[in-house]
Amino acid sequence: MAFLDDDRAYVDQLVVEYYGDRLAGLAPERLAALHDLFGEVMWHEGIEALTPQRLNTLLEFSAEELSHAA
Repeated sequence: MAFLDDDRAYVDQLVVEYYGDRLAGLAPERLAALHDLFGEVMWHEGIEALTPQRLNTLLEFSAEELSHAA
């Protein structure tokens, strides 16, 4: 899904708020994948779908997504 600049900025802000210090040390590619996954869930399922367990799953899946792309 292609995001508008305002949408991207909003997703970026929420990712930082929801993940906080867990973002430190993530490779730029994984961080980008996480932002994309987070945005997809938020826009398609609603922000209420971003439970703590779902956030953990997205974080794990962002690593898997990159390993499959390689």
